[in-house]
Amino acid sequence: MNPAEMLELWQDLGNGNRNATGMDRRRLNKTAPVDMFACIYWPSRGPGLLVEGNGEQGLFAGRVPTCRGVRVTHEVLETNSGVRTILRVMLEDQRLLDIFAVLSADLVNVVALERGGASALRRCIDRLCMWQGLLERVPLEGLSDESQRGLFGELMVLEHLQLSALDPLVGVLSWVGPDGAHQDFEIEGLAVEVKTTFTKRRTRLMIANEKQLDERTHHTLLLAHVRLDESATEGITLPDLVSRLRIALQPDPAASREFDLRLMQCGYLDVHAPLYGAHRFRVFGMRIFRVDGDFPRLTEANLPPGVGDIRYTIIADDLSSHEITKETVIELLRSTHE
Repeated sequence: MNPAEMLELWQDLGNGNRNATGMDRRRLNKTAPVDMFACIYWPSRGPGLLVEGNGEQGLFAGRVPTCRGVRVTHEVLETNSGVRTILRVMLEDQRLLDIFAVLSADLVNVVALERGGASALRRCIDRLCMWQGLLERVPLEGLSDESQRGLFGELMVLEHLQLSALDPLVGVLSWVGPDGAHQDFEIEGLAVEVKTTFTKRRTRLMIANEKQLDERTHHTLLLAHVRLDESATEGITLPDLVSRLRIALQPDPAASREFDLRLMQCGYLDVHAPLYGAHRFRVFGMRIFRVDGDFPRLTEANLPPGVGDIRYTIIADDLSSHEITKETVIELLRSTHE
């Protein structure tokens, strides 16, 4: 199931009797362990998703999320065939229709992977909880220019370092930045923080807090600086890079699923891809620095008492004595799984 198919189903259902009341629905994925339906609610003609499973699932108490522009309800009904647990996911803000189609297709796909009805319903709630936070962060107009560049840089590191040294699933799972970690990549005590800038002299790298370059919690901490040029005609777009990585990960379904999940957690949705086509990037270079010794940084260890939540910059051109090669990084990454 994909978002375009969801939109087509809702449009089909919405072409029915506009004066009707109640709900029209169409079954999705007949092999899933629960019943799932695309729905149109009348007379509002609002699209939705209906998930039904056998038995009373009381584990949802207090867990049904409240999402921006989306209403989720949970109820238990007595029917002729027995007790049924029902989840209704309904769009209330029509401006979010395209994003709601992504959410609905995602729910259908992840729930279909479960083997039992109870676990499928729990997975549905878990996924909605993830979307609750995502809907709060993702703007209707897609990622900002700065966020696009940042994600582009992280994906370049994923492609050229992690996936060059590690198995696909291991490499994708090491991308922990989308989960809100202090560094963008981490595996077995080796962490990599990524900074992406346009090419210019005396480039300043913005450090978000005192933990970002604190190596004390890792046996190795690296700083990767991805330098880009922007062009109207040359280079590749962010969707181009996403597509390239998807093709590379296609032979490993688990890695592909995890990659798409992390993209969503970053706020990247395919429905916004046309908005990103105006920015084409050329990678001017990638420099990697080991954070140790006299590397310039502020951490909790060297801040005065009472000082915290800081932001500061370091000058990339002044870090040459700490630079290491890509080949060294790949060997370090491989050594984590020897």
